[in-house]
Amino acid sequence: MPLNGLFDNFVTAVGDQLAGYGFERGEDGPVFRLFSPEGDALIIEVQISDHSSRSEKVFYINVALVLAPKWAWDRQRTGRPDSELPRHHNGMWRRRLGSSGLWGDDQWRIADDGTAAEVSDRVRRHLEAIVPQLLPLLDRAVVLDGTPDILGPGGWLLRAWLLAEQGPTRELKHLLFAERPAHTHNSVPVRTVWNYANSRAAAEVSRRRYDGDGPSRN
Repeated sequence: MPLNGLFDNFVTAVGDQLAGYGFERGEDGPVFRLFSPEGDALIIEVQISDHSSRSEKVFYINVALVLAPKWAWDRQRTGRPDSELPRHHNGMWRRRLGSSGLWGDDQWRIADDGTAAEVSDRVRRHLEAIVPQLLPLLDRAVVLDGTPDILGPGGWLLRAWLLAEQGPTRELKHLLFAERPAHTHNSVPVRTVWNYANSRAAAEVSRRRYDGDGPSRN
């Protein structure tokens, strides 16, 4: 089978496997997304490498968690439409599927029928093991209360963005300015999430004023 056909069959098989968990393929290439009711998303994306050639497809399998509040902030900041769907690089937590799950050599290669079968089998087994670990990340209670080990040391920032949807609450302030080291208090990540929280509070004040003083809805 031609190389492109082998690769397309591989992507189709990945999509079929992920569909069993509820992922859907978008119209923007081999990008598979699963959204929570709140709009958070798990993304698994097959990315072609520049090292590919006519005789070999070289690619990566990117894995990401996108939080709705951070994605909304990024769209607003860059002027992108609300209808735009997130990609792997928009994730706050990002990894690549490698030879040892989320670790190891992260470059995959398909050159012929044999390598296509081998790669397909290895990726299928890795996804079987890893996707069930990813699905709980779409439960905000899990991220807020448990900070799963899979998120690593950056899990605090995901918690912060979820808390920021409620505005500059005491819990968020404690997380950012008491739990975090003093030298991080003026860092870009902390300032960004704190500014977002304050913008949410300001928007809520404006909404309430409009509801109380705006045009009659009778």
